[in-house]
Amino acid sequence: MSAYFLPLILAVGGLIAAFMTYRGIRRGGARYYTLEREAMLRRAMLTLLVSALLFISSVGLLIYRDQQASQDLQVEPSADGEGVVVATITPTVFVEQFPPTATATSSVIQPTATATPVICRAIVEGTSGNGLTLRDVPGGEEVSILPDGSVLTVLEDEPMESGGFTWRKVRLVGGDEGWVAEEFLTIRAPCD
Repeated sequence: MSAYFLPLILAVGGLIAAFMTYRGIRRGGARYYTLEREAMLRRAMLTLLVSALLFISSVGLLIYRDQQASQDLQVEPSADGEGVVVATITPTVFVEQFPPTATATSSVIQPTATATPVICRAIVEGTSGNGLTLRDVPGGEEVSILPDGSVLTVLEDEPMESGGFTWRKVRLVGGDEGWVAEEFLTIRAPCD
């Protein structure tokens, strides 16, 4: 605060001088004779000049102090060889970015090799329009009848032999699972 005290006093003095100029001109008006008005206007001009000088000196003092504060530390050698440190205060400006930016990290995601499951599809064919029976276990209870042309997903379970048929576990489009006779399926590649 003490660095700004003298420039503040000079600026206030300039305002007072400007106010006195205005008051002097305002008071002079038409009440005085011509010679008196000229003298009054000369005084007003002088106080206006003082006001401008006070403002200019306050701004100049602020600029001078700013330049003094921005000088770096200087080491000047003395006659006996030791350095004398001349210290001045250097203002530091911190610039903060808002919003903060994300910092880049050096993590590289390496893809891992995973086996892609092979999906085997089969179509119900050769039932002569009677449909294929979906069972809960090979040769077990009937769950539903699948018409010719139904598309099924053949699951990876091993085929089983029962009742003279080879049974494959399948999944219907709706999600139901069961066992069907392989003889009435046309299995599409690559599951052959």
